[in-house]
Amino acid sequence: MQEKEKIRVAALTSGQNTASARFRVRQYIADLSHRGIEVAEHIPRWGVSCGLPSPFKLVSRIPGLVRSRRADVIWLNKELVQGYLTMEGMLKRPRILDADDAIWLNPPLGSWAQPRMARAMDAVIAGNDYIAEYYSRFCKSVYIVPTAIDLRRFTLRPEKDEELFVIGWTGLRSNYKYLALIEPVLKRFLEDHQDSRLMLISNAPWKTTALPPEQVRYYSWNPRDEAAFLHKMSVGLMPLADDPWTRGKCSFKMLQYMAAGLPVIVSPVGMNRQVLEKGAVGLAAESSAQWQEALETLYADRKQGRTMGLAGRRVVEQFYSTEIAVEKLAWIFCYWAS
Repeated sequence: MQEKEKIRVAALTSGQNTASARFRVRQYIADLSHRGIEVAEHIPRWGVSCGLPSPFKLVSRIPGLVRSRRADVIWLNKELVQGYLTMEGMLKRPRILDADDAIWLNPPLGSWAQPRMARAMDAVIAGNDYIAEYYSRFCKSVYIVPTAIDLRRFTLRPEKDEELFVIGWTGLRSNYKYLALIEPVLKRFLEDHQDSRLMLISNAPWKTTALPPEQVRYYSWNPRDEAAFLHKMSVGLMPLADDPWTRGKCSFKMLQYMAAGLPVIVSPVGMNRQVLEKGAVGLAAESSAQWQEALETLYADRKQGRTMGLAGRRVVEQFYSTEIAVEKLAWIFCYWAS
């Protein structure tokens, strides 16, 4: 395309290190540019997770709102201020909301704000079927684009003989509550298998006293090493409770493990169940007994784990790669810019 034909998209994201900003918007910018779509990301000075009062967070949005007036399409990464309806209805049209969580559950006013926000949007890009079903009640144009994996970054782990069996988990410290659901299982497994380790990748250590400390390894998350960390694991875990919030999750943790060629053990909740149905990529576990059995199975049969991991990689290549997602996004932006 010639320069004058380029589509200009203003992406209003929620923070420099926010996962949704990085993996729903930022990772696509270069590939969209190659398709004639120039995305300018506007990052607030204070992210959604900072401790400042909401009015200050809204003020930090104003420069991006002003600069977005020059765009052909507005790409809104969740709401401007978490849990509130603020200036979304004042954005230039066409405006598209991107949601990869059940953000209508965000306190204090999410359940009131999101229907009104959705009605003010020209379209919604949803991370999964559950989110799409919610927004389709309020917006006529809803597209499903899963949170995808850049397979150029998240590479297949090398095949090797493993001396240790490394149980891996990655996520924010706020999500340790889900790992705590299987804490007794992890304790029993680690004590029974001295050649096993629990590897945690997060923004803070897990404050647990139940697990044998010499068998727990904590690594501070950073964007440079997040993909390489997965190569140290033997299996990836994604335990979840089954509730309205977790049903909105987009299985991104699970897909990252799979992209690295790891077998997974996951709670069959929401999108996790759909991913499991696409191939023999790992094991579903609901009860403590099932979690214990799944860990024992993969510990005893490393070859089966490797086979599952390779199947997982193929599933990501076929359904959840950025190469697939960027084509969908390009079509959406071209349609709404026309």
